[in-house]
Amino acid sequence: MIAATQGKEAAFAELYGRYAPALRAYFVKCLDADTAADDLVQQVFLQLLDSRAFRHPLGGPDKLDKLLFTYAKNLARNHVRGDRRRSGREATFQQLTDAADELPVDTPTLHAALKQLPDHQRQPLVLRFRHGMKIDDIAHLMDCAPGTIKSRLHYGLKRLAHLLQPLGKTDDQTKP
Repeated sequence: MIAATQGKEAAFAELYGRYAPALRAYFVKCLDADTAADDLVQQVFLQLLDSRAFRHPLGGPDKLDKLLFTYAKNLARNHVRGDRRRSGREATFQQLTDAADELPVDTPTLHAALKQLPDHQRQPLVLRFRHGMKIDDIAHLMDCAPGTIKSRLHYGLKRLAHLLQPLGKTDDQTKP
């Protein structure tokens, strides 16, 4: 480790060769897939390069493997969370798409549901979907960050779907 911190590539390559296979096996087992394992192994070593343990190796941990596997555990947890969030967003999008296919675009019901939304959610929805504006343009117009607009669109669509769901369907009929 000390030689690697002094810029000796062979020493770092030895560290990588020593720990990368075990880290990769850990990621494959944790994620039940090996598609992201190599990327996550590289992220572990990038975190090591950026760590205090690498900048000050004499004051670092006694065992490097504990540090590397702590990084690996956190990366795996974040990766699983990201997958879960991504799946949730895809499911919400699919539900909204399915609901949109069932309704004509301009109906009194849709207008009534839109009126029930708070202004900070209704305005981005109308600007985006009725007027076809881009997120950056909406953000500039509303004087807020594009990420804020994305969040307002997400929660506005989710709320709108909830308001439009009772159109002839009860909760018992929507669940398999």
